[in-house]
Amino acid sequence: MGFLAALLSRSGEDVSERLLRMMSVSSTSIGDSYGFATHDSSIILPDLPDRLEISSDAMLGHKLSKTMPLDGPQPISQHGYSMILEGRLWDGLLLSDLEEAAEGLSFEPLEGLRRLVGCREGSFAAAILMEDRILIGRDPIGLVPVYYGDSGGFIAAASNRKMLWRIGIEEQPLPPGHIAEISKVGIRLMEVKRMRRPEIKRISLEDSVMELDRLMMEAVEKRSRGLFNAFLGFSGGIDSSLLAYYLDLSGVRVHLISVGLEGSEDIRFAAEVADELGLPITLVSIEEERVEADLDDVLLSVEGCNPLQVEVGLPLYWAVKATVEFGGNIFFSGCGSDELFGGYARYVREGISRNSAVEMMFRDVAHAYDVNYERDHKICADLGVELRAPFTDIKLIEFGLSLPPELRLPPEGTTLRKPLLRALARRLGLPGSVIDRQKRAIQYSTGVAGVLRKISRRRERSVSAYLSERFERLKRGLENQSSSG
Repeated sequence: MGFLAALLSRSGEDVSERLLRMMSVSSTSIGDSYGFATHDSSIILPDLPDRLEISSDAMLGHKLSKTMPLDGPQPISQHGYSMILEGRLWDGLLLSDLEEAAEGLSFEPLEGLRRLVGCREGSFAAAILMEDRILIGRDPIGLVPVYYGDSGGFIAAASNRKMLWRIGIEEQPLPPGHIAEISKVGIRLMEVKRMRRPEIKRISLEDSVMELDRLMMEAVEKRSRGLFNAFLGFSGGIDSSLLAYYLDLSGVRVHLISVGLEGSEDIRFAAEVADELGLPITLVSIEEERVEADLDDVLLSVEGCNPLQVEVGLPLYWAVKATVEFGGNIFFSGCGSDELFGGYARYVREGISRNSAVEMMFRDVAHAYDVNYERDHKICADLGVELRAPFTDIKLIEFGLSLPPELRLPPEGTTLRKPLLRALARRLGLPGSVIDRQKRAIQYSTGVAGVLRKISRRRERSVSAYLSERFERLKRGLENQSSSG
C-alpha cells in the first residue's frame, strides 16, 4: 500500500518540482521507497529527494509502505506507458496485485483499466500515464480513496486531499466505478460500473443465514490470505465479534484491540467478550488529555472538521496507533456493516416505513465511500497501516442489498438492530452477551464525544466551531506552503 500522485501541466511546463511537493505531504510515516515516472520511464529511490533527475509535463509519483511480501516499488513502465495500482485485488492468483493488474492492461491501457474497474474484485485506485493523457480509475465500492482537481494550469490526482492542497488545487473524490481521463483539454469522467439496487429475493431466515455464513467466511479468507497476524478493532459488538470468529477460523493469529476513555463502556465489555471467545485482547485506555493532543493528527487525516467524522476517527486512530506499536501493519475493521445490515437508529425511526428504510440503506451503502470508508482508510494509511474491511466485499454487498426488509430490520416491537447478523452469531455459538447487546455509537460508548464537548466549552466554543478553527489553521499552513514554495 502507499500513496499515488499524478500531475499534468496544460502549458507543457515541467511538473517534477510540484510532484515532489505533493509527495512531501502524503503522510507523516516514512516510506519504504519513492517512485516517479514519465510515460516511458520510471525511477525508484530509497528516500524522497530534493529534486528529480527526470522531468516531464506529465508525471506519476508513488510512496510505498510495504505491508505484504510481494509489495514492490511503483510506478512501473510497460508498452509505452507507466502505471500504479494502489490497493488489492481479492480475486487474484499468486502474482502480486500490481503484476496482475499490469498483465490485464497489456497493450490496451484504457480498455484494460475498464476491465479492471468493471470486472475484478478488489479495493483499489489505479493511475496510468500515457504519452498524451493520464487515466485514474477506482473500484466500484470505493474503500481506497482518490481525488482529482484542476487549477487551470495544472490538473492533478492523488490519494488524499493534502497532496492537492499542497500545490493549490481544490479537490473532489473520483466516484467509485469511474475512470477520469486527464489531458490538456481537461477532465472527462467515464462511468464503468455503478452500484445498483438488486431485486429483492424471497429467501428464508435459515437459508439467508447459511448463505451469509459462506460469504462472510469467503470475504475474510480472501483478505487474510498470506497473513500470519491480524489486528482487529474490537468493541465486543456483533460486527467485530463476527470478524474475530472468522479470522480465527481462517487460521490467522488474531490480536483484538479495544480503545476508549478510562472506564468507558467499550473497554469493559470488550474484555469480557474477548475472554468468552478465548482470544487475546489489548485494552487501550485513553486519558482525556490525549484527546486534545491527538486532535490535529486526526483532523489532518480526516481532512475535514465535521464533528461526527472526528469523533469516530479518534478511537480508530488510537486503535491503529496501538497496532503499529505492536508491530502490526494490517488492520481489520467492521466498517460497512451498519449500512448493509441495518445498524443505524435512523432506519427504525418512528414514521419510517420498512420500504423507505431499505431504500435509505441502499443510498447509505452507495455513499459509504464518502461518509466512512475514505476517513477510515486515510487514518490507517497516514500511520503506515493497511485497512481491510470484509463487509465491503462486493459479493457480500450484493447479497445484503437483495435481502427483504424483514431480514435487515428488527421485528415489530423489538429494538435489536441487524437481526440477520444476530441470527448468524446465534448459529455460530457466539456469546449471548454479544447477540443481545444493543448497538451504541462509538463516539458515545468510548466517551470521546463528551470529552470534545468539555474541551470546546472551556474555549467558549461549540464543538463544530472549535474543530473548524483548528482545522482551518492546519489547512492554511499547507496552503501557505503552496504559495511560498
